[in-house]
Amino acid sequence: MNVDFKKLKEEVSKITKAGEIEKILKHDTLYKRIEETALENPDLVAINYLGNKITYRQLMTLIDNAAKGFSSLGVKKNDVVVMSMLSVPYGIVTLYALDKIGATMHMVNCAANKDELVRELSNFKSNLFVGNDIFCSEDTMQALKEQNITKIVTTSLTDALPKGMNVDKAKYKFIEKLKGLDKKKYDNINILNYEQLLELGRKSNFELPACSYEKDHIAAVAYTSGTTGHAKACVATWDAMDSMVQIMGMTEQDRFEKGDVMFNMTPLWIFYSLLNMVHEPLCLGVTLGLDPLFDPKDMVKRNEQYKFNHWLTSPPYIKDSIEKAKRKTDCSKWKIVLTGAEPLKNEVKFAADEFIRKNGGNTQLVQGYGANEGLGSLAYCYYENPSLGSVGKPCVGNFIKIVDPETKKEVGPNQSGIAYIYSPTLMKEYYNDEKSTKEALVKDENGATWYNTGDYIWLNDKGEMFFDDRVKRLVLTKDSQNNPTKISPARVKIAMENMDIIEEGELITIPDNQIINRPIGIIKLKTGIANTVKTQDEIKKYLNTVVPEYMVPKEIKFVDSIPLTSTKKPDIKKLEQMYIDDEFEAVKKTDKLNTKHIFKK
Repeated sequence: MNVDFKKLKEEVSKITKAGEIEKILKHDTLYKRIEETALENPDLVAINYLGNKITYRQLMTLIDNAAKGFSSLGVKKNDVVVMSMLSVPYGIVTLYALDKIGATMHMVNCAANKDELVRELSNFKSNLFVGNDIFCSEDTMQALKEQNITKIVTTSLTDALPKGMNVDKAKYKFIEKLKGLDKKKYDNINILNYEQLLELGRKSNFELPACSYEKDHIAAVAYTSGTTGHAKACVATWDAMDSMVQIMGMTEQDRFEKGDVMFNMTPLWIFYSLLNMVHEPLCLGVTLGLDPLFDPKDMVKRNEQYKFNHWLTSPPYIKDSIEKAKRKTDCSKWKIVLTGAEPLKNEVKFAADEFIRKNGGNTQLVQGYGANEGLGSLAYCYYENPSLGSVGKPCVGNFIKIVDPETKKEVGPNQSGIAYIYSPTLMKEYYNDEKSTKEALVKDENGATWYNTGDYIWLNDKGEMFFDDRVKRLVLTKDSQNNPTKISPARVKIAMENMDIIEEGELITIPDNQIINRPIGIIKLKTGIANTVKTQDEIKKYLNTVVPEYMVPKEIKFVDSIPLTSTKKPDIKKLEQMYIDDEFEAVKKTDKLNTKHIFKK
């Protein structure tokens, strides 16, 4: 990538006002950036897919043929193409091929329920869908037909795997036999597999020039996690996406070296995966080691296979991976192990740090902070001696201010308030949602746009960020004196998980006629702990000593597991619905209430 990040960082370090960095950065398209790196390092390995190594030269050939294939299907600049892809080689090829044409990538999660998928598909008119075979379920196909999408390009998990049979290929073939697309059912839809798409490109006899950069071109759309409501569509421009690469390039200039390997197992429908885990490392000459259906028990195997240096994951994955490691693994090459998606519990961090140390490593597990609204990382934490519990400092070029929600004035160090972050990486808008956009993107007196994170954050004296809770999760209730007040689910969650007997805990709230909202504790106990009334009483007694009485759960429900969203965050919406459904069934059995009118939410 033709950017001198050391020099750029020196220039940016002189900036003291939000918005000034936008006058310094020079931008280009995603395709042009990867092309620059490929021209500099044609024989460097760009992708290692379970043993099949694809060089930058080979990657560019695949991208250019796919772009011509898409063009043959009628895709042109500004067309919207729906994508639902796992971390597979042809998913990455699709990203750059569509960008070369100047099409807009509409990234959806086909693992979500049909209602959510239909809602997302209806946002944009499109006639082409590109996705993994396993996502082409009957529900997905029906949703596509309802939106008049008549062209489909599919990729198998076995595409681009090494020749011959092995355990991974056998596993993928079995999964696709159960979940893969049955083309015989859809004669009225034009369905191509990815090899057919590439063949279209190879047979074409025209040159396809790369689209030129335009500041406000809509390059991609991705969705918020929707853990507490419907997901919102975040619109990203070329300007913001290229800014992300440059912001992270300055922030991480001492982290990456050409030839490093990043282990990637995250779906390609969130900006963090697309930019921080694919585009940025590829632009910097880093090899991506892919595993689209990662099972934590395979961590040791993948580490031996890829000899990776960087692993961006989530707390549940790192926890399961170290617990299921059946043999010693070499951690001496590990540089950064970073978690996101949910807060990192101290016990998980300590266990991971000990695991790394015992296996010859000298790095530590850290946690990051970001948002789809900021197209990925907004803060970093891989500096020397980060404070325990911190989610890092703002990335180079970003600014943060902590504002009192009542007075709207900035607060001092160690005081909690709403975090506003300035970054040139911010989304353009929430698509078709002017109200939410105005709440999230706020201009200051100098015209710079800040992102209202909706998160309560406090900064220590070193400028490190500490997460308190999310505004949208703060819930109104009444205390014992009948005074209105607010529950902080994150505070209760931390308190619950500090108990030795609790593996995981979440706090949900249910409407209540007397106290507005009633707090309910959902708890997964540690192995060997009995889920008895005595255990419930013990938990409530402890919580009464560490959180206000109005935050203590009125009820506690024990579960075998906490459901997660597709981005591996606790699915609060699903937990609330599970509780409502359980109560509804209990009421029906006792026949004490008219079930048509209870638990409306």
